[in-house]
Amino acid sequence: MVAIRFAKKEDVSTVSKIHAFCWRETYAFMPEAVLQSRNQEFRRLQWLNWFESRSRGEALFVLEVDNDVVGFCFCCPNRDDAITGSGEMHAAYVLPDYRGREVGPLMMLTMLDFMENHGLTPPTLWAFKDNPIRLWYAQMGWRSEVKRDRVIENVAIPEVGYVCDDCRTLRARLTKLLNRYGGETALTQTQPRFRTPQHRNSFHLPAVSHGNSQTVKETGLQTRPDPL
Repeated sequence: MVAIRFAKKEDVSTVSKIHAFCWRETYAFMPEAVLQSRNQEFRRLQWLNWFESRSRGEALFVLEVDNDVVGFCFCCPNRDDAITGSGEMHAAYVLPDYRGREVGPLMMLTMLDFMENHGLTPPTLWAFKDNPIRLWYAQMGWRSEVKRDRVIENVAIPEVGYVCDDCRTLRARLTKLLNRYGGETALTQTQPRFRTPQHRNSFHLPAVSHGNSQTVKETGLQTRPDPL
């Protein structure tokens, strides 16, 4: 059975393993230095930091199959001035054996539900130019708005920023896919009670653009979860 829920601090070990593995497996087109810099320990510290200082409007979900965590997704307010939108679907990764069918639509619809409940629409997302998942985003109705380079470990990697102008249509398309592949069981998983606790400390994901520059730099500091 496929299910999705809010992540707990106890999930950090598994989430960090999935995050590091999927970066290396999905982004094989990146130089080895970039992939090594985003290893499991980097991700573990990154997500521990988030749990200790998260702020309102951010949510980490884990995807389970038969009670085993096999993926995760993360959304937050948009803090990037280079793109128009109130929220960002910041990350979504699933182990290879569990990709396809209802998994992608389930995670995207879960993040959309959360973002609409927190006034974070229209949503945005980023994808590296060489990541073929971009074709699916376009099919779902996401509009390409920004093309630029992200600099990681002194390597410029082209990326594309997308905005969804019509959340109603996006929801309808995702729901249609869920009904086709997962039926009512998967569809009901997108309706949790999105009441996250408020925290006094704020975990800021700093804007990654400066002025009108279309080249941004991401440092090795573990203060911002990496993009999709």
